[in-house]
Amino acid sequence: MFANHERVSRVAAAVVFTALALPPVRGWLEADMRLHMLVQFPLLAVTGVLLAHGFGPRWRARLAPWNRYGITGLLCAAAVSTFWMIPKALDDAISEPWVEAAKFLSLSLGVGFALAVSWRPAGMIGRGLFLGNLLPMLAVIGWLYLLAPVRLCNAYLPGQQESTGTLLIIIAVLGCLAWLGSFFLTAPADRARR
Repeated sequence: MFANHERVSRVAAAVVFTALALPPVRGWLEADMRLHMLVQFPLLAVTGVLLAHGFGPRWRARLAPWNRYGITGLLCAAAVSTFWMIPKALDDAISEPWVEAAKFLSLSLGVGFALAVSWRPAGMIGRGLFLGNLLPMLAVIGWLYLLAPVRLCNAYLPGQQESTGTLLIIIAVLGCLAWLGSFFLTAPADRARR
């Protein structure tokens, strides 16, 4: 039963990753800054999550000593996601094939895979530290894209930069609200277990 589920996850990861790498799909997603950052990036992370679910518990047990309490994976995910918010990194991903390949691998493995194997072991405190870093970073980057007096990414028009900034701020605010709301939803369940 589990072997079949793992196989399906690995195949799904390969299918999504391959679809995102196809030149027409990649070109369409990267032509607009909003699609590049807010669709392609998360979908690449999803491939890593699917891949992580495609490995059995024995493999996760081998990884556990290197990822105690999910710290290593969460730090990796935070570092990689921070790097890909830099405007120069976006420009280079479009103009340099090796940077594009690095983007595909780092977002799928360094963000999605790392989060999938680290989220549960991190516990509430580790997850809080991760989200407490990521959500304000999204808001600050969004604010920078929105209010910058010059074009930060040479590959994108100023209007795309501004709308991406607005969307990043909205995502950060909604993420904060969802995170805070989760405390109210999980607190009664935790009290009921005690």
